[in-house]
Amino acid sequence: MVIDRARMAITKWIPYSSAGAAISFVVGFLFNLPPPQVIISAAMTATLIFSGLAMQSYGREKEATKIQG
Repeated sequence: MVIDRARMAITKWIPYSSAGAAISFVVGFLFNLPPPQVIISAAMTATLIFSGLAMQSYGREKEATKIQG
C-alpha cells in the first residue's frame, strides 16, 4: 500500500503545520516578543511539524512494504 504523500500534505500536514505556527504567533505576541523572533519561531514550528509528519508517513510506508514483501 503506497501512501500518496502529496495528498496527505495538502489534506493533513499543512493544516497541522498552520495550527502550530498560529500557536507560536499567539504565544509570541502575548509575551510581547520581538516580531522577527515570533516569525522565525512560527516558521520553525511549522517546518518541524511538517517534516515530522512526512517522516512518520515514510516510516509507515516502509514498514508496510517490509511486512508485505
